[in-house]
Amino acid sequence: MKNPMSSMMTRSFLLKSLLVLSIFAVSVFASAQTAGYDLLQTGSGASIDLSSVNLGNVPLNGVPIQGGTGTTDTIMHRTQDVPQGGGTVPLEVTALFMKSASPVTFNGQQVDVYVTINNSGGKVSTSVLPQPDSLSGSTGTMTVRTDGTFDSSFNVNADVIFVKAGTSVTNSANYVGHQPAKTISLSSTNSTYTTTPPSGYPSSTTFPSGGIYPRPVHNGPHPVVPSKCSSGVQATSPTTTSAKTQQPTGSATAIATCISAQ
Repeated sequence: MKNPMSSMMTRSFLLKSLLVLSIFAVSVFASAQTAGYDLLQTGSGASIDLSSVNLGNVPLNGVPIQGGTGTTDTIMHRTQDVPQGGGTVPLEVTALFMKSASPVTFNGQQVDVYVTINNSGGKVSTSVLPQPDSLSGSTGTMTVRTDGTFDSSFNVNADVIFVKAGTSVTNSANYVGHQPAKTISLSSTNSTYTTTPPSGYPSSTTFPSGGIYPRPVHNGPHPVVPSKCSSGVQATSPTTTSAKTQQPTGSATAIATCISAQ
């Protein structure tokens, strides 16, 4: 015959254990979801509408911003901690670096089109990522849920720089023109995130993650995926190119630190 006292003690122990685990799980979520940055790279199919200057829809490729952030061409900033149990936080674009997939004709000459945002507060130098025009903020919100999904919605106000084809965007002497781009709106519904980094994700002390690694599926002309780094490969400046090869020829920069599989 079972001892009633023993059964009660067992049930009490199990209940207390479950309660501790629940509290632990909530506290882990709450402590891990702090303000931080998302390092993203542009996928295929990105473009910008430049009908206002008779160029139509111009396909774009991402340009890695700097060696320390690997393939990152887009940096998003969650500016507040996520509330315990999930919630909505402000979101802004810290940096964006993109280039036309091929030269286009603008004002009678061949140019490369660069699309940039540098709202990094000096964390990325304008000598690396120029933004010659004053821009309205690229801001919005991100709603994070504890089931590993999120929604986001924000406006993008970028700069458009027309540069003589094959020359560096970091030298203003190469500019043919520049102007703010038309505002675009991007949104994502029920996209997924993880609380551990994907294998190969850049580890940046300048742009720490805050414990969220999103995979946004944008409804708009800018698809992105989590960035990668090139472990053991010396990165070069993405902003100085050869007119013949269109390949990076600039000085070496820091190698991005990769995060291994969890």
